[in-house]
Amino acid sequence: MSSQILINPEVLSQSYLPEKLLYRDKERVELINNLKNFISTFICGPCSSGKTTLVKHVIRNLNKKVIVAYVDCSLFQTTYSVLKEIIPKSELIFYRSNYELIKELMKHAREKRFIVCFDNFERLKDKDLIARLMSLNICVILVSDEEESLYLLNESVRSNIPSIMRLQPYTFEQSFDILKDRAEKALVKGSCSDAVIKKIAEKIKGNIALGINALKLAALKAESENKKEIEESDIQINSDGPIKLSQDEKVLLKILEEWKCLPASKLYNFYIQNVRYPKGERSFRNYMERLCSKGLVKAIGEKKGRIYEIVKGDLNFEGNC
Repeated sequence: MSSQILINPEVLSQSYLPEKLLYRDKERVELINNLKNFISTFICGPCSSGKTTLVKHVIRNLNKKVIVAYVDCSLFQTTYSVLKEIIPKSELIFYRSNYELIKELMKHAREKRFIVCFDNFERLKDKDLIARLMSLNICVILVSDEEESLYLLNESVRSNIPSIMRLQPYTFEQSFDILKDRAEKALVKGSCSDAVIKKIAEKIKGNIALGINALKLAALKAESENKKEIEESDIQINSDGPIKLSQDEKVLLKILEEWKCLPASKLYNFYIQNVRYPKGERSFRNYMERLCSKGLVKAIGEKKGRIYEIVKGDLNFEGNC
């Protein structure tokens, strides 16, 4: 029987939201104050500097008298799909047009205070939608890796987003503490030394997602070799950064993160709905072959009956059928 090291894999998954937000207290307090005072906010910072975690942590704890919607624009890019995400219980109703959705949104905005977070907002196809929401007295949070993304909006909209929060990369010490906290929750006690965590923290240069992925892979590698603890030789990190994926591959993984497993035909249909310029089925099959070869996705069955699922040993995702 192989030895088990990874006992709580959810803690090392992309969807995990920690109870305590380390090293972002100042930003957390600022964002809470902004939202309490209904101040629209733009948040920027390097990849994996904690922007999404910060926002989700704050909106999770907001007063229930406020309606809060979180939209990842790398998945939901069209006006229709975004409005369906925003409006409460919209999945129960068929709306024939954006106009009907806007009317429904106006009703909710009149009844309660409304906050909408657009993560990766630069991928939103119709950025005028942000101005329309603000005209309904809806507070918006915009999140992007690049500060320059703010200039994708016209001057009128920018002038109504007075607060800009710039997150700095995590330092080596901060990265070590965050990774150690995750390791203590996810791994068997004593299976991961401080030396191993320091080695990972040194290599990731503040990219926490990369560090969490590396920790997970190292634990799985040690398990597969029937070790009782992780060794430095188990650490596998691309020094140039995380595994490079095309935007189409990222969208496919995001979809599988939500659904856990899907027949190939349904996955392809969701993909078509969520990218601006969808590729053909041959390209789709090539994307999935690459994701399978990288150990991120598992293919079950053949041809038309094939099902894709997220595998335990992937870099970012969890889940079974």
